[in-house]
Amino acid sequence: MTTLEVPPEEAQEPLDVADLIRQVNDSNEAVEDQCLRTWHAADIARRSGQTAHLAAATAQAAKIAHRTLQAEQPRRRAPLPRQLLLALGTVAADGVACYFAAQALDGSQDTTIVWTVLFVAVLAGGEAALDFYRDRHWGAWRAVLAIVGSFVLGLGVLRFWYLATIGAGGLIPAVAGAALFTAVTAGFLFLGYRALRAAEMPQTWRARRWARAAARTAQATRVDADRDERDRDRLVDAYLVEVRRLVLRTCTVQQQHFMEAAVRGHLMGKAAPP
Repeated sequence: MTTLEVPPEEAQEPLDVADLIRQVNDSNEAVEDQCLRTWHAADIARRSGQTAHLAAATAQAAKIAHRTLQAEQPRRRAPLPRQLLLALGTVAADGVACYFAAQALDGSQDTTIVWTVLFVAVLAGGEAALDFYRDRHWGAWRAVLAIVGSFVLGLGVLRFWYLATIGAGGLIPAVAGAALFTAVTAGFLFLGYRALRAAEMPQTWRARRWARAAARTAQATRVDADRDERDRDRLVDAYLVEVRRLVLRTCTVQQQHFMEAAVRGHLMGKAAPP
């Protein structure tokens, strides 16, 4: 039972808030229903507020976790999915040059396509290996670089062989064409490698996704909590109209102020003001 003490000079005895609410509710069944709806709305608003608070705490923790992981690799900030797509795009662009190299093997169309896919797969694996070993093992990175470089030069030889075989204007045009395709292959390979080097680490990407999802959840729960609080306040204000009808006839002006504040706190599940 909530009891409100008023100044001694204006109160004969403590005012009982529960009795006041009971008197107001007894005046009309609709008023009693309104009181029950108000209490129900207050419970909903309280639960929504707790949910929003927990969601905000989770979002803050996720943000800190992502920031901590990101600080370990400050230069790798680009979104991982986008960078992977860019790297795959550079490998796909090398597919044309790989196709010309595969044609030098004098196979059927299906065989040429199979060789092209294998060449592209080797280039893609080379990009991934260069990125993987760059921060883990310097010696392995240099070995992979030598292997990939030799493979690119080997593709250049195959292109030269193919262009020379089909008689593309003589030896010099064949050398120029093979050199051009080799430079393009190496260029796209370098761009793909740089795209992977700028990409965030997988654990950082997962932390960033979690932080964004938690932030969206916190925002949504806060919106719901604010809406529930507005609904609660609207019902409380409506019920206080009925309370004022009674306290205006039975209480002094100072008591009216204290009683309205006490009833509001009682309906919201808060302690009465001192």
